[in-house]
Amino acid sequence: MTESIGHFDQREQLQLLLEAGTTVAPAPVAIDEYKSWTRAMRRAFDNERSRRIADSIVIITPALQQLRLAYRRAARVAHRPVGRTGIILDGDPTTGKTTAAVWIMGEAHTQHVELHPRWQQDGHVPVVYLEIPPNCTGKMLMGRILNFFGVPVVPRQTLEERTRLVTDLFAKSHTSLVVFDEIQNLAQSNITGRFESAQAIKNLMNAVKAVPMYVGFNLNTSAFTNEELGAQFASRCAPVHLGKLDISTSTGRQLWAGVIVKFEEQLALLAHEPESLLKHAAYLWTRTRGSIAALSRLLTTAALDLIEDQDPDAEIITKELLDAIPLDLTSDRELAEAEEASHAA
Repeated sequence: MTESIGHFDQREQLQLLLEAGTTVAPAPVAIDEYKSWTRAMRRAFDNERSRRIADSIVIITPALQQLRLAYRRAARVAHRPVGRTGIILDGDPTTGKTTAAVWIMGEAHTQHVELHPRWQQDGHVPVVYLEIPPNCTGKMLMGRILNFFGVPVVPRQTLEERTRLVTDLFAKSHTSLVVFDEIQNLAQSNITGRFESAQAIKNLMNAVKAVPMYVGFNLNTSAFTNEELGAQFASRCAPVHLGKLDISTSTGRQLWAGVIVKFEEQLALLAHEPESLLKHAAYLWTRTRGSIAALSRLLTTAALDLIEDQDPDAEIITKELLDAIPLDLTSDRELAEAEEASHAA
């Protein structure tokens, strides 16, 4: 029996994602050189750069640097029988939590491979990812982990039986990082299911020498960190918050400008002059309300549209082009609310 899964909840799928996810700076190509290529060469180049852009560009912000440091610190003590720590990655919708989680999974995978060159021959599974479903129970949670490893899930198995199987799998796999995504769903379950699932996670991570990372939103104020059992998660984990960038200070404006420039470098459009979007920094913040995830969608959509037009001389991101690109509903709502508040003032 296969239970329902999330987007990376299978070992092979996650492994392919992490192996292909290394961010490589694009090699510069002059527009005249591009024009000298054959049509087939240009098409192959366009397909490759479109794939790279669409696969999510990651800009290393101070929050991601904090996340990397939190993982490295937790990994250093993961072998201890007691005193191990985890990470709580919290942030509002559209702040890039999933992108950050995938990025740190890639970091953990790379570190594990460096420490264990024979990891594949020895059957290691460096990273495990689970998406917590609504109304999750402990038995359901263990079933999802078994599914991740490709182990058949027997419906009549008890929670204890599934937990023993899962613990044994983790021990044999020498896993370094376990990501529990959408962890806020635990707090939305009924009291019995919430307590059973949280207790199952706690018992499992007490037995597994891996770093747990819990990803979700409103975690600081939810039952996940504030009930009797939740307080134990809070006391064992370093918090990392992903928020929207603020440009009300000089430091904030400088950081926002740096993010824009990094995006321009990674997009590597043939006719787009470096730093030419800086004059639109305030506009870009207004459109996205400081959300890097929304900024990424806006700029990558513009870049992909330009590449698809197959006119290298026109590969320039303009304000007019950006105006024509709709954003996600959350960003549009926030922009409308801000404009309404501004008019009211």
